[in-house]
Amino acid sequence: MNMKRSVIGSILAAVLILGACGKAQEKEDEVSATELPENENEVKGNQNNDSETAETEKNKESDERGDSGSAENINPYLEEETGGDVEIVYTNTDPNLKHAYSEKVSLAIEEYQIAHVTNMNESAKHNFDDEDEGYVITYKLGFENNLDEDVFYNASTMMLSDDGTENLYMRSSLVDRDDWLKGNEDNTVRQYAPGKYTGMQAYTMTKDQYERLVAPTFTVDIPLLEDDFDKRIGKEAIFKIPFNEDGAEKASKSSDLYADKMVTDTIADKDLFFAKEDMNETQKIDEVTITLDGIQFANIKPTTAHAERFRNFGDGPLVALTAKFQVKNDSGEAITKSLIQKRLILDQNRGTMLSEGMLEPTLYGDLQPGEKEEILAVFLFRKDEFDLLKELKIQFGPLSDSNAKRLFKEKSVTFDLPMK
Repeated sequence: MNMKRSVIGSILAAVLILGACGKAQEKEDEVSATELPENENEVKGNQNNDSETAETEKNKESDERGDSGSAENINPYLEEETGGDVEIVYTNTDPNLKHAYSEKVSLAIEEYQIAHVTNMNESAKHNFDDEDEGYVITYKLGFENNLDEDVFYNASTMMLSDDGTENLYMRSSLVDRDDWLKGNEDNTVRQYAPGKYTGMQAYTMTKDQYERLVAPTFTVDIPLLEDDFDKRIGKEAIFKIPFNEDGAEKASKSSDLYADKMVTDTIADKDLFFAKEDMNETQKIDEVTITLDGIQFANIKPTTAHAERFRNFGDGPLVALTAKFQVKNDSGEAITKSLIQKRLILDQNRGTMLSEGMLEPTLYGDLQPGEKEEILAVFLFRKDEFDLLKELKIQFGPLSDSNAKRLFKEKSVTFDLPMK
């Protein structure tokens, strides 16, 4: 099928591109070239050319290593704790990585830095799988609570390799306790009064791990109201962290994608080939408003860690459809989010298919009267079967309560989907 590529450009691409390496300013020769003899001008020109060539090579080597921004160590405690030699190999002082848990609660990665540690104390080698050298990434985080009440926040994090096979280790001991991200209201430092808080976390990598990483996934937990798990604020903060220019490109592409679990849990790599993200089509089930924001079609390749989960689709290429909905509940009923049905209608009478729950964001609890929620629906196809389809419709609903009782007379709504 002739599919038209229509991908919205990334807003974040510019801000995720790594900052250029700083150059040491060379002292200018104060003697005017017009005062030099001709042969000295030639020598001077050759010297300048040699200098420019050397500078170009230096910048090339720096780019290959991934250096960026300031070389100042943001975590000097690392050297004290390991007793090793610490070389800063990568710094991003302005990554512009932000996540809004809500309009008034947010998290930002304000800076991050990678250090190469060698010649360390024997007791420190356990941080690096007992190897003689390793790498440490330090994140400087900023958490902001602009509510009129306290927020409970563990700031639990996870760092996952590009291929999804490895969880890297957070090492709280490699950051001075005074520099941890923590609240100020109780002994467990989990309670954050209104205000802004900054702090750091560190993760370690072996040399082999570091050399394989391009843009690992960094996930930060959800804050709570009243220390109640049923009163979560928003969704997890999930960032792709560029380690080099290839990582910046990967992170930029990832920022264009709807945040299904293929993206957030590193389940599959997605190559977008058609999208329509400005549909904004609205229908209602009684007093529940369902808006189809847009759709994305992508070729996907399961990551190494999750390939087995796709075995039922065979060995051929796969296509994924992700649809994004906004649901506003103005009814008097609580709607259980996880029980909302989403299905595709294929070519009118060819058949139907249910969405792939394992690839959709996990939804907790009920959508209470007056609340609004973003809902993603994900569908998978074998590419050879997808290429035969001419028409797709998506059905949203019926809706159910926590006892699985269908609400609103079991009504549903149906949207026509563009495919090119």
